[in-house]
Amino acid sequence: MCLAGLFLTLMIWPTKKAEIRLMLHDPISLRQLILFALFGLILSQFSYLSAIKNSNAGTATVLQTLSVVFMSLYLAVRFHKRPTAREIISVFLAFGGVYLAATDGTPSAMVISPLGLTWGLIGAVACVTYPVLSQGLAANWGAAVANGLGMMIGGLFLSVSCQVWTLWPVLDLTGWLAVAFIIIIGTALSFTAFVTGISEIGPMKATLLGTLEPVIASVVSAIALGTTFHTVELIGYACIIATVFIIILQKKPAIS
Repeated sequence: MCLAGLFLTLMIWPTKKAEIRLMLHDPISLRQLILFALFGLILSQFSYLSAIKNSNAGTATVLQTLSVVFMSLYLAVRFHKRPTAREIISVFLAFGGVYLAATDGTPSAMVISPLGLTWGLIGAVACVTYPVLSQGLAANWGAAVANGLGMMIGGLFLSVSCQVWTLWPVLDLTGWLAVAFIIIIGTALSFTAFVTGISEIGPMKATLLGTLEPVIASVVSAIALGTTFHTVELIGYACIIATVFIIILQKKPAIS
């Protein structure tokens, strides 16, 4: 996060230095930036990687798709809007899908570890807090400015709290290339693209479009990493992903 934030900030500094200085001297924006860094960036990054560690990439990404349901519920509460029949059905489908994916249909034998399930659900919540907290910052100062500064703040906080210097990994060239890919493509560019989308189309539509991720993650995980999925797990994943289409196909679009 530190390196991704530094990479972004240095990239935009020649054209955005005035915005960066103004943002850092605006108390309201600075407070919002810190909240975004702690409860948006850190929470989404840490929970997602922890879910992968305790399950696999495909499962963690599918659980993250529950953010669509959580976002729908959040907007319903925020705007005092009663959930539609489609949204209620999507909630039951989503949680039924999580149940099947977690237990493989047998409650006594969890397919997903409790930690994997917990971090996956936290990641889904983080996918709601991330766009909600970043929307105003991106609209006022630009996605790259908000992400660059937010990542540096979040990365420094996480590094100090985890004492990262005591956990420094020993990696070969391939390992460091993978880290570089995560920094540039998986963090700096992807998060900036997502925040740009949020400022253009709103958090709900951006979250819905982000649900294409689990399909890609599961396929790549199976092909590249040899991850295997049980039939009941796949049915559970299908239920979770179906919630997206149910919400998308509403006659009256959700508030964004």
